[in-house]
Amino acid sequence: MSERMFPFITKNHKKSGDTWNPLGGKCLHACRYCWVVDLKNKFPFMKEKYSGQPRIYPKELERIKEFTAADFVFVCDCCDLFGHWVPTELIQQIFEAIKSSPAKFLLLTKNPQRYRELIGIGVSIPLNCVLGCTVESDRTYLLSGQPEIARLEAMSELSAMGYPVMLSIEPIMAFNPVTFPLWIARVAPKFVAVGYDNYAHGLAEPKLAETLQLISNLEAAGITVYRKTLREAKP
Repeated sequence: MSERMFPFITKNHKKSGDTWNPLGGKCLHACRYCWVVDLKNKFPFMKEKYSGQPRIYPKELERIKEFTAADFVFVCDCCDLFGHWVPTELIQQIFEAIKSSPAKFLLLTKNPQRYRELIGIGVSIPLNCVLGCTVESDRTYLLSGQPEIARLEAMSELSAMGYPVMLSIEPIMAFNPVTFPLWIARVAPKFVAVGYDNYAHGLAEPKLAETLQLISNLEAAGITVYRKTLREAKP
């Protein structure tokens, strides 16, 4: 099974899935497995958009009007809207556009503490959003964003506050088979997406049997799991 877009994202406007990218600028996470780097090398318009300082693209911001109540849209799939380098006023501008739409939106970050920081200063996260976080494992790899456990802790706090949350465990990396499902249960996500690296970055991957057991454990706990790319670990 190979899925590059989240299967729950609607496809009314794009064959690959509905995405909305009003934010440009370079992502400073510098993830080892970043797939946008390859796109920037292939397509000049991608290199231009995702280089330099964070900025709003007004024409893309206006695309918010395309989406309907039937849509579930992935926000900023090529950068991190909640990176520490993104000015709060840009996030607020995007939030205001989201609030004007009847659609549902997926937010996704590797810096979930920014959600908490925004809430702490009185920024209202739109009610039509699911707050997502990428977390590859419960072990410390430090390949991107906040440390893995810090991300899980932040998402657990947000869930306890009543926000709808999800976890993207992609690309999945070798994890503790005892503690990782416990951490995920503590987060209590509305759903989880699990998948292996699609781009051969030589990551420390778990055995497929371990991943399938993790999925089984999560589903037994009543957590919805969306399967993405599932395969044997590469040596």
